[in-house]
Amino acid sequence: MPSAGTSGNRSSARLRAAHVRKDFTGETFEAALAGIGRKNTIGLDACSPAQREFQALLALSLFNRAPVTGEAPAYSFGGLGVLDPVISPRWNELAIVAQRSPADVVAALVAGTRGDGPGRVPGRRLVAESTGRHPSTSHLRHRPTGARLIVTGRPGGPKPHAPEADRRQEPSGPDDELTADERARLDGSPPASPDAALLLTGLTCRYNMEDHAERWATSWTRDPFDRAFHKSAAADWAPAER
Repeated sequence: MPSAGTSGNRSSARLRAAHVRKDFTGETFEAALAGIGRKNTIGLDACSPAQREFQALLALSLFNRAPVTGEAPAYSFGGLGVLDPVISPRWNELAIVAQRSPADVVAALVAGTRGDGPGRVPGRRLVAESTGRHPSTSHLRHRPTGARLIVTGRPGGPKPHAPEADRRQEPSGPDDELTADERARLDGSPPASPDAALLLTGLTCRYNMEDHAERWATSWTRDPFDRAFHKSAAADWAPAER
């Protein structure tokens, strides 16, 4: 059994890691601490196989603005940044803290029985939500992989071990089969090698990181430092007026 001193050292290392993590991710200390790895690692790249597979798919939604391959239907949710989300990855779930409008994030991610819009991730299902409480929290599950996603307005992220309240089945239950549209879009995505999946999940977990000391950021939708060259580059990518 480890001594009290050893346990204290491990605890201190965990707290230090959480402070380092939140300085880059924008998480609150509480949210960052929930994602720290077992060996007091930052935890951004440590996740379950199901999470890795799902987060690689989510990267296609976050960073693609065109069909993934050939004529396969596109699924792109590149506009997520306008809702100022904070990505908070944990080992067995991905939390998105969206204080501004968690309901809009859920609406864009959840598949409906009447078909999917181009921004929705194929196979997402709403399992439970607590929209009557403040701040609202919604629990989702990815049907093909079983991976968990939680969207919450709570700054500290979802409460650890919180029950999935207000379980619901509409508009789509967690056990609904994939729609034909979802299957087409999933089948249209190129298979990712283990190295590619690791890279894609890394991009997802670093969707909107910032380093105020070195003045760099990974946001695709805005520059938190309001630099002129970023505005020029954004203008170059803007569609031409007709």
